[in-house]
Amino acid sequence: MFSDRLTQEQRQVVFDLAAHIAAADNDVSEEEVQYLKDFSSAYGIEYDLDKSDIDIQGHIKALDTKKSRIIALQEIIKISYKDGHFGKEEQDKVFLIAQKMGLNDPELLMRIEKWVRQGFDWIYEGEQMLE
Repeated sequence: MFSDRLTQEQRQVVFDLAAHIAAADNDVSEEEVQYLKDFSSAYGIEYDLDKSDIDIQGHIKALDTKKSRIIALQEIIKISYKDGHFGKEEQDKVFLIAQKMGLNDPELLMRIEKWVRQGFDWIYEGEQMLE
């Protein structure tokens, strides 16, 4: 949804970072794979999960506004939750990326993480009502 506000180059960066984060716990779940497939399909990005050795510093240069950095963090936190939990390895990588982006404010990171968590709660609650 918010990725619509990014340029195509920025969406590619988000995809690459998300694929990198998905592999952080050495186990890319079915849900993470589906998220990445949906993202690549929605934005015309080549589906390639081999992002283990990406140059994070080089990638984030395309995220040249605070808005684009916040959207990118929201997306990579979102993929971290796709397997049901935001694990330590994923958290460490997300926080490292946030620091490299210059977003070192713990309160902002907590707000973004809460935003993502509430979105998942909202979807879950709706699914429960529809059953």
